[in-house]
Amino acid sequence: MNATDPTTDDEVLLVAAEAATLAPSVHNSQPWGFSLHGETLDVFADRSRWLPATDPTGRELMISCGAAICYAGLALRGMGRDVRTTLLPDPTQPDHLAQLSLTGRRPPSYSERALIRALPIRYTDRGRYEDRPVPAALIEELARGVAAHGAWLRPIVTAEDEIDTAVLLSHADAIERADPAAVGELAAWSRHDDDALDGIPRPAVPSTPVAERASNYRLRDFDVGGRAPSHEDRPDASDAAPLSAEHPLVVIIGTPDDDPRAWLQAGQALGWLLLRATADGVTAAPMTQVLELPATRGQLGNALQLVGHPQMLLRMGYGAGRPTTHRRPVSDTLTVVR
Repeated sequence: MNATDPTTDDEVLLVAAEAATLAPSVHNSQPWGFSLHGETLDVFADRSRWLPATDPTGRELMISCGAAICYAGLALRGMGRDVRTTLLPDPTQPDHLAQLSLTGRRPPSYSERALIRALPIRYTDRGRYEDRPVPAALIEELARGVAAHGAWLRPIVTAEDEIDTAVLLSHADAIERADPAAVGELAAWSRHDDDALDGIPRPAVPSTPVAERASNYRLRDFDVGGRAPSHEDRPDASDAAPLSAEHPLVVIIGTPDDDPRAWLQAGQALGWLLLRATADGVTAAPMTQVLELPATRGQLGNALQLVGHPQMLLRMGYGAGRPTTHRRPVSDTLTVVR
């Protein structure tokens, strides 16, 4: 440890809050707030950043905050602190999502160190992935890690399941694109300023329009008012060969229950999965339209004969690399109680 390393409880909890802000969130809305007091860091939902048209139950907000809770806990482990995480610690305050308490000291494990190194480089890649499969051994490890967080992982492997998933995803996307409230939220969180501290900026969106992507899965089209150049751009589309079909790994994260605690657990599992994948060079992007409508979410569960409740649908693969999206400074999200 050097002179600049955090040493006091306040310092390590502040670093944990900063790490939590690196978590993924629906439309990069960052719907969380933190309170630091003594040996505890409390995590709260910030309902001012809720997307009620896209996420009427707040399920995706809770998943986003669950990932932030995961990242805060990992940061504390990286600083050699043991931590006890209590979800929904106060039944009278449903937006008090978690309390992380320092309980002792213990060096981080090798696997924890790998996840911590992945924290600042994890990003969402909405572009094309390389035409090579994600190794089966990694998928199996991801499934075990997700299970350790109280959730389950289901890869889409058969042609029948792929068709069912793609059809329902396309149907849900069409319904949302016809909903003025959902379209308005999408536009409100799409940023024309590349340096915006929240929302989806132009560099995070592929320049190839969604309609021209050779993908079986309908991808969400962010209204960013002019896309930034990207690695998969074609210099002259009229002369270029047609894009080959994309075949990413597609997985579902689900939970046995479907309540706020389960949503937070799904978020913790998602946060862990994304870091473990990043450690092996694999990136991901959500395809959640199908889960944002009760009808298509239920139909997906029935079509795939899922035992439990689907919470997150991801495409995964080896991306070309994109800038990470910006985050609000931790000072905008943190209250220190003396």
